[in-house]
Amino acid sequence: MSRTGSGARTDTRVALSCHVDGEHHRLRTEPRETLAGLLAGLGSPVGTGCDQGECGVCTVRLDGRPVRSCLILAAQCHGARIHTARSGDPALAGVRAWLSAASALQCGYCTPAFVTLLTDTERRTAEGGPAAVDGPPARHRVSEVTCRCTGYPGLTHAAAGLAAGTSPPGHTPRVEDERLLSGRGDFVGARDLPGQLWARVVRSHVAHAALLRVDVRRALRHPGVSAAYTADDLPEAMRLLHRDLPAPAEPVLATTDLRYAGQPVAVVLAESAAAAEDGAELVDVVCAPRTPLSGPEHGTSHLSDDDPRWIATVRQRVGPDPADVDAAVVLTRTFRLPRQTAMPLETRGLLAEWDARAPRLTVHGVTKHPQLTRELLARSLDLDPRHISLPAGDVGGAFGVKGETHPEDLLVPWLAMRAGRPVKWLEDRAEHVVAAHHSRGMVWRAELRADPDGRLLGAGAEIVADAGAYVRPLTTLQALLATALFPGPYRLPRYRARARCLLTSRTPVGPLRAPGRLEAAFVRERMLDLLAHELNLDPVEVRRRNLLTAADMPYDAGTVNEGPVRYDSGDFLGAYEHAVRRAGAYEQALRRAGSQRPGTSEGTITGASGAPDGTAHGPGGLKGPGSLESPDDPGGSPEDGWRRGTAVVPFVDKAGMGGDERAVATLRPDGTVRIDAAAAPSGQSHRTTLARVAATALGIPRDRVHIVLDDHTSGAAGPGTFASRTATHTGNAVHAACVALRRRAAEWDRAAGADRTAVPLDRIARRGGAGLRAVGRYAVDAHTYPHGAVTCAVAVDPELCLVRVERLAISCDAGRVIDERVVRGQLAGGLVQGVSAALLEEIRYDEREQPLVTGFGEYPLLLAADVPDIDVDLLPPAAPTAGTPYNPLGVKGIGEAGTSAAAAAVAAAICAAVPEWMPAIDRLPLSPEHLMAAVDALARRSGARHRAGRGIPAPRSDT
Repeated sequence: MSRTGSGARTDTRVALSCHVDGEHHRLRTEPRETLAGLLAGLGSPVGTGCDQGECGVCTVRLDGRPVRSCLILAAQCHGARIHTARSGDPALAGVRAWLSAASALQCGYCTPAFVTLLTDTERRTAEGGPAAVDGPPARHRVSEVTCRCTGYPGLTHAAAGLAAGTSPPGHTPRVEDERLLSGRGDFVGARDLPGQLWARVVRSHVAHAALLRVDVRRALRHPGVSAAYTADDLPEAMRLLHRDLPAPAEPVLATTDLRYAGQPVAVVLAESAAAAEDGAELVDVVCAPRTPLSGPEHGTSHLSDDDPRWIATVRQRVGPDPADVDAAVVLTRTFRLPRQTAMPLETRGLLAEWDARAPRLTVHGVTKHPQLTRELLARSLDLDPRHISLPAGDVGGAFGVKGETHPEDLLVPWLAMRAGRPVKWLEDRAEHVVAAHHSRGMVWRAELRADPDGRLLGAGAEIVADAGAYVRPLTTLQALLATALFPGPYRLPRYRARARCLLTSRTPVGPLRAPGRLEAAFVRERMLDLLAHELNLDPVEVRRRNLLTAADMPYDAGTVNEGPVRYDSGDFLGAYEHAVRRAGAYEQALRRAGSQRPGTSEGTITGASGAPDGTAHGPGGLKGPGSLESPDDPGGSPEDGWRRGTAVVPFVDKAGMGGDERAVATLRPDGTVRIDAAAAPSGQSHRTTLARVAATALGIPRDRVHIVLDDHTSGAAGPGTFASRTATHTGNAVHAACVALRRRAAEWDRAAGADRTAVPLDRIARRGGAGLRAVGRYAVDAHTYPHGAVTCAVAVDPELCLVRVERLAISCDAGRVIDERVVRGQLAGGLVQGVSAALLEEIRYDEREQPLVTGFGEYPLLLAADVPDIDVDLLPPAAPTAGTPYNPLGVKGIGEAGTSAAAAAVAAAICAAVPEWMPAIDRLPLSPEHLMAAVDALARRSGARHRAGRGIPAPRSDT
């Protein structure tokens, strides 16, 4: 609608007739409406991840052609036939079957796009024989859509199977698969409520300023805008996000200061998303810029110890002071890790509804910490926690960024209560980059002391962590975990660490998949490689001499994170040796195959077997039999100009966290069992995993178990889903509930006069036993420690500083495996996310602390064409974790294990390929730009000239 000069409104909408999934529609649409918006309005919503055509998540078929619906105007679709993943097109059945069989989906947010994308492969196969997308072209085909969860092996395997026209292997699908593959996921963006308003947050465009005035009058006059609020409109209890944390206290809406670009300043409510966005653009924010507070990479030597920018300090002490030990070698190096963020394909969003008569506040979109969020909402909004419902819907990836309390988590529910109507808020990609918390962002000064044989005598670390503009509950978490887990899987008798958190004019920080662990592993393994380089020793041998063995268990590392770091079980050396043998076998097989290179074949996640005898290793990584490197050149200069290297890096990861977990098992009248649990899934296959736990404990088929995760009135309770704790804590609580229910059913059966050793639950239910209920509890405050090794093989172009990953493998002791496909998928997805962090990901700022990232264009993620197939090798569980009294299931959390050592393995493999670069690699990401700068800087320091393609001399002292 638009206004004429006389004030009357003119209808500018466009008449449209089209078919969507076989149904004919006649309607009128706004000229600016996209096809994605049209589909949402017609009840066939598609995911959107960028609104710029970069991620491909919104792919649909328009007259048979795959298009990105965020780039197509609805008005262009007059007379068109549009098909989404919801379509009943028979061609989709084969695609869905293959994707499910190949375990090609986790959270499912991007899955409908892959279903739609690969449908033409299925159609071409049916009509004209196998489609020509086998081999690498299949990877490029799949690369038209971005996935953050899976790591791509299942997707490329499915694409190759469809191209070959073969039938998918038989399997039992995940509980979640059917609705996600048909585009019927319950994501918050796909939810709408009658009469809802749309919220748009007005954000600061400067990093640091005095806020002088916020004027919403122009916004209120815009058609469709119903309200606009500033900090002055908020009740006192709502004004601060966390009142019990150190200063500066974070406001829900800015009051007198602007402290980072992206900070919420005001909020606009409107009848449509477009009107809300237009209204937000009309809010006038008047401010006086101040000098921003720069990040730690710019140096902190000018700050005194009592400077107020230091907001927290974390310390670790193990054994006597490392400085007192007589060491043959003392290495010191500085490392820089950039700010990174989660970038899930689904951005954050909330849909809040207030029923004043009940009273009941329902908020959709809350993830990770529903119990803590409920308590915070109750305090801020003066509600009884029992009157707040936070249903668990589908979540399009989280990786640590969703569920930590942000200002919008209070603001949107308050708006719904204030307006008396449902309120929906979805952030766009540019908002997500600056508004959702960041992570990493550290500068390390590390020290390592060793004897002449490379045995570690002591270590130290001084860390400055970028805390961002405000203190949040988990601001210090990554610093704590980084210092606590720096010793890793090694014997380290002396250790000192201090991490200080620095206030900056940047987005506040929080956890990101494997917080602190990726950073610590990168620094630690780089120092070990430098130690081997300094002593002219094989880095594999240096690691062997320091790794803990089964004989060392249980082992107290002497550090503290959320509790003491105590390894209860494991054979870290044995797992590493196993991975080294597998790497040697793989390279021998490649050599026998001649010109075949890793990563060119299509296949699912598999485990290689066998190991050669007498595999040798040299200072550049894996060498000797099976090496990819030329015997005449330490870096290996094959005829194609790429130099290749392989590295195997060990890891131990912390998983699980304490908290009282309760699950409830109830026998239903039809003989099925309902399991209520408090987990909040975000793509980790909770329903599949917990159903398998319950079915095994009850002795019934999995399809006789019904998992309910969104009923807070059931008696189920728990702190949420984080720290890879669901399998250990929620899983053991479910196991306990089912064991108790089975015992109660047996007692009921005997009381009824039956004489049977088995417990026929369906018969008991029919005879009056329906309603039998049991509660299971798991409240052990102990971590589990999955461990193993990551193998990475790379090809490096030394002239252009390009890195191509050619093999990825992970060997992992994950304890007892509940569902092997789920475990393999989590490890593969985590590994690829870590490799992406190693090679690509960085949030950069200019001199005014303005972020230089607005979306995937400036923050690229790995695509299917960028990674090879992934070899996931599940090691036999080490006693006593498997089946101990405190962990009856014997499981270990593995959601972050794949990520921990990924960056370290990539860096080590690059140094194996080009050993001359060993001293140059001191930061992430290992992008061509940063590698080129580091190599040039090393050349200047060493006084050598860098000959293109040949590397430079590597000095053996600190520079």
